[in-house]
Amino acid sequence: MEDNKYRGYTPDYIDRLLPNQIFVFGSNALGYHTGGASGTARKKFGAVWGQPEGLQGHSYAIPVDYGKNVRKDAEVKSAVERFISFAKGHSELFFLVTRVGCGIAGYQDKEMAVFFKDALELKNVSLPKSFLEALEIGEVSHELDRFIEAQNTGNLYHQTIREIREGGRLSQRIWFIFPQIKGLGHSYNSEFYGLNGKEEAEAYLEHPELGSRLKEITMALLDSDKPSVDDIFDFPGNLKIRSCMTLFDLVSPNDVFKKVLDKYFEGKPCEKTIWRLGFRDNKLKNQVKLSRLTITKDYTIILSDYNKEVKMEPLVKAIYLLYLNHPEGIAFKTLPSFRNELTRIYSKLRPYGLNNQAIKSIEDVTNPLLNSINEKCSRVRAAFLSEVNSSLADQYYIVGKSGEPKRVLLPRDLIIWE
Repeated sequence: MEDNKYRGYTPDYIDRLLPNQIFVFGSNALGYHTGGASGTARKKFGAVWGQPEGLQGHSYAIPVDYGKNVRKDAEVKSAVERFISFAKGHSELFFLVTRVGCGIAGYQDKEMAVFFKDALELKNVSLPKSFLEALEIGEVSHELDRFIEAQNTGNLYHQTIREIREGGRLSQRIWFIFPQIKGLGHSYNSEFYGLNGKEEAEAYLEHPELGSRLKEITMALLDSDKPSVDDIFDFPGNLKIRSCMTLFDLVSPNDVFKKVLDKYFEGKPCEKTIWRLGFRDNKLKNQVKLSRLTITKDYTIILSDYNKEVKMEPLVKAIYLLYLNHPEGIAFKTLPSFRNELTRIYSKLRPYGLNNQAIKSIEDVTNPLLNSINEKCSRVRAAFLSEVNSSLADQYYIVGKSGEPKRVLLPRDLIIWE
């Protein structure tokens, strides 16, 4: 199968790449790759400081940020066109486009998606789900034929189910017969046959052939007279079975997948799979309500109903508490007016007082011409995403459109100050 055949859409979370994959991100005009996707590109995928555009290691930069409240749509459109032209000329590479321009640069998904419309014609480019939805192209193609092709090669699917029924031991063919969430492994197969997320797993289960095969072979696994999964699969195949069953149990609760977890794993799911799907632990996987947010007397931040602490560095926490104090919101451009209040909050989090470096940090974070406040808000967001279902997390962190007041959306009756 050709490396560039699988497209789907770009995962929300990327921390590793296949040898031919390129991480496409939005850069500022100076090529200062600090926070967000640009920071990830610099730290993990070879982005070069000071280079605002083009291929850099396993990343590709598209300049979209020209300064505070500055929009240069013509320049951004041209840069995207240059990227698309580059992708057309490098079919040996596969380009994972992130939500370019939808962070600090201030573009909405529907605005940026229009620039990338011509990329839909390319087999070696994937776009974020939000771009595809904005373009209203209908259902996302997950290109699940990669599994059909692999399973049918040498009649491997039927050979595998026969071996399970006959009590043999298996060491190969796990990736494309018992798929798991992308990002759990480091091999080519783990990435190529990894499923992007819950949506792609749902598509897999709804596929007329793949879904029926998965249930059939899972039932064969359940009916096996082997007392332990280790008697059927060599390491690490036994771990992959657990992650596969966990993924599809989340997609189809109370199905055969839960029965396999109960039989072979004492009902305990794969925590890494749950975490990858946006849940911190199994207790939260069915959590659908917002938790109360308690600020203790020592300024610890607690999700009371989840019994979870949200940990942040002192300055990041001080900024978050500042925004909690102002339900009306604070625009970044007005932050200098809140410098004294932020200093008082920060001093309470540092019992030994504020040194010159701490005071300088406050000056930087309240300077709207610098990127410090965006970077700190990104850390607030990451802190909550690590503890709260991603569908609820935006109620807790600091949100708002570019140029407008930012605020914490959580209803005030759920915020408790001890």
